[in-house]
Amino acid sequence: MTPELVGRLRAEASRGDYTSMARLARELYGNGLGPREVLRECYGVAFPEEVFAVVDAGLWSLDLLAYFTNQPWQLAVPPDRGGPTDLPDPMAGVESLLLARDPDLLPLLQIPAAAADEDRIVCYRLEELRAGRPTVFCLAADHYPSREVRAGEAVRCGDSMLAVLYEEHAASLRSLEEEVHSP
Repeated sequence: MTPELVGRLRAEASRGDYTSMARLARELYGNGLGPREVLRECYGVAFPEEVFAVVDAGLWSLDLLAYFTNQPWQLAVPPDRGGPTDLPDPMAGVESLLLARDPDLLPLLQIPAAAADEDRIVCYRLEELRAGRPTVFCLAADHYPSREVRAGEAVRCGDSMLAVLYEEHAASLRSLEEEVHSP
């Protein structure tokens, strides 16, 4: 684990290639960095505490109404807890498509249609993270993988990822309560 190797992996890392980002993250962990530092090194921005709260709670065991992306989530899980995995899951296609359309977006999760009319992809904007804001932006997921989607279609949908998840779960609960109480 030499500085030269870290430098080479940094130069090879591309947000559009999960495998290269995972290699860099594993090397950074091997050099003694923790999740906050690894994400900052990989993306050039500090991440909000909500990311680490979700990871610490057990990202894939939370049973949330959401499908998490590979990046940044896999990279935020240290090797002693099983991450970053070698290969991405199927969300990698959505991530790559969004990155190609708008490089400032960082997809976080897909919320399946429950209370809303369509699935949504929830993203950070790197520009917002650089300014210290955890603001999230949403896109309609059924637009993907359409070639007609244009960069800039992401609209602000919340002050933070946790605020959007809270609203989604509250709306789902209201819908279930209405269903239970309907004749």
